[in-house]
Amino acid sequence: MEYLLLFVGYLIGSIPNSVILGKLLKGVDVRQHGSKNPGATNTIRVLGKPIGLTVFVLDVLKGGILILLIRLGVFGSADALLPTLLYGLSAVLGHIYPVFLKFKGGKAVATGVGVFLFYAPLIGIVGLLAFVLTVKLTGYISMGSTMGGVSVVVFALLVFFLGPQEDSLWRFWFGLRGDLWLPFAAVFGVGLIIYRHRGNYARIKAGKEPRTSWLYKKNA
Repeated sequence: MEYLLLFVGYLIGSIPNSVILGKLLKGVDVRQHGSKNPGATNTIRVLGKPIGLTVFVLDVLKGGILILLIRLGVFGSADALLPTLLYGLSAVLGHIYPVFLKFKGGKAVATGVGVFLFYAPLIGIVGLLAFVLTVKLTGYISMGSTMGGVSVVVFALLVFFLGPQEDSLWRFWFGLRGDLWLPFAAVFGVGLIIYRHRGNYARIKAGKEPRTSWLYKKNA
């Protein structure tokens, strides 16, 4: 069961929400427009905020749905399964390398957010806030994604060393002290973000990266 769920997580992560909604609602394949990336950001750019934000929410759910079901006990005791975060990370890999899109997927920022929102909600919220603030200040989605990931790493490390104990009610919101998988997943995630955005960083340095009109308003 535990290894089958890893495969299920990968398949869930592979579901190309942007491509499906784009073709169903607009007859448009987002992979042929904008940055050609099948993620929420490019969907907002190509198809508008309503569809793009819907894709974002669905991609978040891809990262968190198995974690939620495990925490609800749907698959029995979590102790009989692999570490819960692994199922979220399998969805992240599915989003990046989706079997349904010939292994050419998105950057998994939204899916990664979902992993932490459902495993340690307050850490996920911190990452989202850092993302929104950075995008609002800079206009760069890539920088928002990076700073969101870095903030998650920082808080995951704080929880690992100083977080709630097993008998604390806060464990459901922050995660548990001494849970090595928490900082591991955070570092793994930010590593993927940096690797997947390396082209964006080069364009920012060269002054060729377009700023998003979403959240960012250029001063007059």
